[in-house]
Amino acid sequence: MARGNENRTLWWAVYLIVFEVIFFIIYDYKALLALLPVLGMLLYYLLSKKDSKPLSPFIETKTSFRQALWKQTLNELDVGVVLVDENKKIIWKNKAFSSMFQTSTVRITHINDLIPEDTLKSLNEEAKDMEITNRRFSIKKVMLQTNGKKSERFIKAYYIKDITELYELKSRIKEEEAVVCYFHVDNFDEIMVACSEENRPELLAKIDKTITQWVYNHNGLIKKYDRDKYLAVFNLRDFRILEETKFGILDAIREIKVGQVMTPTLSIGAAYGEPSLTLSGKTAQNALELCLGRGGDQVVVKMEGKTSFYGGKTKEMEKHSRVRARVISHALRDLIEESDIVMVLGHLFLDMDALGAGVGLISAVKSLNKQGYIILTPEQSPSVDSLVELLFNDDEMKQNFIGEAEALDRMTKKTLLVVVDTHRPSLLMSQKVLEKAERVVVIDHHRRGEEFIDKALLVYLEPYASSTSEMVTEMIQYMGDDIKITSLAATAMLSGIAVDTRNFAFKTGARTFEAASFLRRSGADPIAVYKLFQEDAETVYARAKVLKRAQEFVKHVVISYYNEEPKNPTLAAAQAANSLIGLKGVFASFVLVPMGDTISISGRSLGNINVQRILEQLGGGGHMTVAGAQLSGVTMAEALEQVKQAVINYMKEGETP
Repeated sequence: MARGNENRTLWWAVYLIVFEVIFFIIYDYKALLALLPVLGMLLYYLLSKKDSKPLSPFIETKTSFRQALWKQTLNELDVGVVLVDENKKIIWKNKAFSSMFQTSTVRITHINDLIPEDTLKSLNEEAKDMEITNRRFSIKKVMLQTNGKKSERFIKAYYIKDITELYELKSRIKEEEAVVCYFHVDNFDEIMVACSEENRPELLAKIDKTITQWVYNHNGLIKKYDRDKYLAVFNLRDFRILEETKFGILDAIREIKVGQVMTPTLSIGAAYGEPSLTLSGKTAQNALELCLGRGGDQVVVKMEGKTSFYGGKTKEMEKHSRVRARVISHALRDLIEESDIVMVLGHLFLDMDALGAGVGLISAVKSLNKQGYIILTPEQSPSVDSLVELLFNDDEMKQNFIGEAEALDRMTKKTLLVVVDTHRPSLLMSQKVLEKAERVVVIDHHRRGEEFIDKALLVYLEPYASSTSEMVTEMIQYMGDDIKITSLAATAMLSGIAVDTRNFAFKTGARTFEAASFLRRSGADPIAVYKLFQEDAETVYARAKVLKRAQEFVKHVVISYYNEEPKNPTLAAAQAANSLIGLKGVFASFVLVPMGDTISISGRSLGNINVQRILEQLGGGGHMTVAGAQLSGVTMAEALEQVKQAVINYMKEGETP
């Protein structure tokens, strides 16, 4: 208020001086020279005052001109611009916006008429692509602050650009992207042995023709670079058709007959979405390795950080050649002899297979006069309590077990860590031990998943094997005649084979029985193994209730659950699933059991349904016929629904029994 009075006083002074100037010009022009400096100082002072009220007409004229200029500029842009008030009502729009969305019959008065509320909330100054009226637009939101006569208020400006042509161009370019594929005939050596010599040329020609013709039929390019390996390239447009049809080449190859019982199978690793063809080629090779690690007869596609699996219908084929087992055994012996200490680490919820394999390895390490320990934490699964009790009855054997803290204290740079019965870091009993270890070996019989221990010096992954105990038994035989195992260790390894094969009924090959025979000659006690699986009446009664509440929610697939946590949750769920799979007409079974804060799932199959593929959707894994998973933070009802949905998703892919 005081500043306004001051300005008015000064202007009155200016008016008075101007009047006096006119007066003195007429009567005494010499007095004018004395007044001019004072007049100039007053004018300079007033013109320099930005908030001076008398100058507001000039400022308002300038502001109006600027507003008109900006309005005209925005109106001529080819980007749609619309201003929206607090009530989401459109208060102004430019020509581009009107031409995009306004018609003689359609008048948009609120921004919600164009953009859904959920999308509006997600918009910010970062442009976001979305589809409106079958066209593609890039939209961003900017908050604007205005000064009203009474108070400040905020309005929103939306900038909308039509990018339909650009989007379609990018899509066309994307469709022409190259997809690199590596083909590998899984059991080439075995089918060559099974095929008579005079029929081998015809068999090779049939395999080549089937693969080559299939690639050409889908506009691909293929080159054979080894007797059982091919390199193919497709456009992404054509490759997506192959994905939609679930890669019929897998079935076509299986229809080729060799002898009486053997059929060839094919593995394919594919990749796209990488910055260069070189990287796509390397990623495709990694996909093929993952495919082979999962047992073959399937397709693994890696694209833009995601991995998809197709096929995997046939069981892993047992390899007759033991060359790899012998090579791995010699390499492992060399690593053991170069180490100061050897430690064996299993997975969470330890089972008899992991424990038996660990005991066998430590027996071999002791034969080489090296220190060896099995890392066993108090949180190990109760399912191995009977075997642990048997082992701890032997004082010498008991000294081979240490906890995580002691293992970390004993470890050095020369310590060798052998991971058994898993290849996934997240499932290990101790993450800290793996992180500290500099020399790691992985021995596992599960189908390979995306997650893998990438720091391993030596990897022995054989999905065809019945169990890790079987693999370790074979390796011990090839390590040398000086390697001896105790009868207690042989019994532990035999129990590992028995539990994973369900007493030699499932996933059992000739090499499984040969391993069991070696263990029996080494002193394994079958009666002791049998006693390890004995159950009390309470456990049997609880399982009977699980069987009674079993539900066939999909044809040939049943599911059930435990209401309360049993004494040995993992073992109880596995045994209940085994019992359900024994029912007539049941091809696959799933049993859920509460286990602390998690829910454990055991899946079993006769082979025509891949329970591994089903439980992988829930973060689990395993084999085609035996798989498991754990869910955290869910109720039993929610877990049941997740398993059912995973089965339904599997069936939708065409994997029906």
